[in-house]
Amino acid sequence: MYLLAQETASSAPVIAIAVIILVLFGTVALILSRYKMCPSDKILIVYGNVGTGRSAKCIHGGATFVIPVFQSYAFMDLNPINIDVPLKGALSSQNIRVDVPSSFIVGISTQPEIMQNAASRLLGRSREDIRDLASEIIMGQMRVVIASLTIEEINADREKLIKGITGGVDVELHKVGLYLINANITDIRDASGYIAALGQEAAARAINDAMIKVAEETRRGEIGKAEALRDQTVQVALANAAAVEGNNEAQMKVADSNAKLKVRQAEAQRIALVAEREQAAKAEEAGYIANREAEMKRAELERATQTANEIVAAEIQKRKQEIAAEAAAAVRVKEEQGRADALVIAKEAEGNAAIKLAKGEADALLLKKKAEGEGLQMVGQGQAAAIQAALEAKASGFRRIVEAAGDARAASGLLVTEQLPKIVETQASAVRNLSFDKVIVMGGVGGNDSQSASVGSFVQNLVTGTLPLHELASSVGVELPGYLGKKESPDKGKK
Repeated sequence: MYLLAQETASSAPVIAIAVIILVLFGTVALILSRYKMCPSDKILIVYGNVGTGRSAKCIHGGATFVIPVFQSYAFMDLNPINIDVPLKGALSSQNIRVDVPSSFIVGISTQPEIMQNAASRLLGRSREDIRDLASEIIMGQMRVVIASLTIEEINADREKLIKGITGGVDVELHKVGLYLINANITDIRDASGYIAALGQEAAARAINDAMIKVAEETRRGEIGKAEALRDQTVQVALANAAAVEGNNEAQMKVADSNAKLKVRQAEAQRIALVAEREQAAKAEEAGYIANREAEMKRAELERATQTANEIVAAEIQKRKQEIAAEAAAAVRVKEEQGRADALVIAKEAEGNAAIKLAKGEADALLLKKKAEGEGLQMVGQGQAAAIQAALEAKASGFRRIVEAAGDARAASGLLVTEQLPKIVETQASAVRNLSFDKVIVMGGVGGNDSQSASVGSFVQNLVTGTLPLHELASSVGVELPGYLGKKESPDKGKK
């Protein structure tokens, strides 16, 4: 028992590890089993908890993870579905019933909106159920389209019929998640035989048209044949006439050629005789001309010899004079060149001296201006220092005056009192140069203002009105004497 218990205790960790490994393998296997890949010919529909407002999640191609418990999945086949629609007794716009047997190919669409409709309306249905549903939809739309067309339009314009059917069918199929791949109308028949009559009428019309065309072609052939024979006869006659005319013209040309030949031969003989005589006369004339020219050449040769001798002597003398003149000219040129070189050297020397002189004057002027600038700078600095010293001295004096007077107002009075002589002099100079020829004093009417009508009062008013001395003196606390006038009271004019 002890050994059994010991073996059980030692194998407990191994069992725990094995259990953990099994759980891990089971978890991985579960995860892998819930990872679903969608084949290319199917649609993967995941339903359950796929998000708010969505009934299913449709996937075409790729893969997705299906959450256990919360989600499930299903596949829908994308292979086309072939549907035969044996439509019978559909009413046209003329109330004629027609049979339109057709075949259609439909399939589940891969567009996102239409796939969502397929997941909502076709999931769980078999292919037979889907075929029956599509067949009902197609048959209903075909009846609607046929009801809007006439028999002639249905029979003659198949393209318009197919276009109307596919347009209406495709819209209705989208509502259930399908789309139309192909549509084919195999035949169109009616119970009354109207379409057959239309066919017979069309066949008869075609036969008649063909017979008319055959007759027209036969007539055109006979006419062409007669016209060809006529043209042949005319052309043969014209050819014969042209041959006779050509023969005659050939004979006339031969006669004309023979006549021209004889005329040319006679003309050639005459021209040859004249040319022979002209050549003989020209040869004789050429002999006389040659002799005369030889004599003239000999005379000209002798004259030229004499002239050449004289010209050579003259040329020699002329050449000697030219050589002598050239030598004298060369001597003069050398002398002129020497003088010109000397003049150039002198001018260069003068120019160098003038340049040096101007440079020296410029340097001197520059030094002078520099010295003047430094002197002005020193003078300006000295004046600035003097002005500053004067201002500092005046400020120190003002401070002492204020300290001696006790306050700033009293100091201002002292300063104004000090300047009173200059002020009075300025007051007097304002009327010093005035010249009065006649003074008319107006006023004093009524006897109350006789004093203001005197000349003295006029002068006094003139002096006091020229410069407001009393206001200036009173502002610093000084009362001026009465002979300079009195300050009027501000309330005097109000009484």
